[in-house]
Amino acid sequence: GHTYKALANFMVYRALFVAGVRAPYRLLALERARLRSIITTIPDLVWVKDPKGVYLFCNPAFEKLFGAPEAEIIGKTDYDFVDRSVADMFREMDALAVKRGGPSTNEESLTFKSGKYVGIFETTKTPIFDEKDAVIGVLGISHDVTEAKRIQEELAAARDNLEEQVNLRTAQLREA
Repeated sequence: GHTYKALANFMVYRALFVAGVRAPYRLLALERARLRSIITTIPDLVWVKDPKGVYLFCNPAFEKLFGAPEAEIIGKTDYDFVDRSVADMFREMDALAVKRGGPSTNEESLTFKSGKYVGIFETTKTPIFDEKDAVIGVLGISHDVTEAKRIQEELAAARDNLEEQVNLRTAQLREA
């Protein structure tokens, strides 16, 4: 009887111990899955690089830029996917964000690997810090502003045309 009672107690304590140890890991896995789900549904290009410019993460929208799945992008750098001059510019913008210690935004033309889309993107990069304020990476987000730029240009052209018509009519009225 005592052996079974001791064995039962041992099993109960072991189950409680395992549940207590595993619970935080389950919560962590749930949080990671939730975060990944959020980032993968963002329509903007999202990526993370380490301080040396090696990709650690990217979302499906970013995969389209390089024409490769995330598994083929992770562990590589910009130089593996784009021309040297473009890769140099990407790295300069990474360095600028790190130097500023916060977000750095620029506008750039991006050509997707398929060649079927070229767009104007507003790109924001910001350093990622660890608990000791050491830079451990750079987060980048690029938002397609091509359509907004097109509309701005159309509005500017319409405004210029209207101003020209007003000036012409004003001159006609002065002559009359």
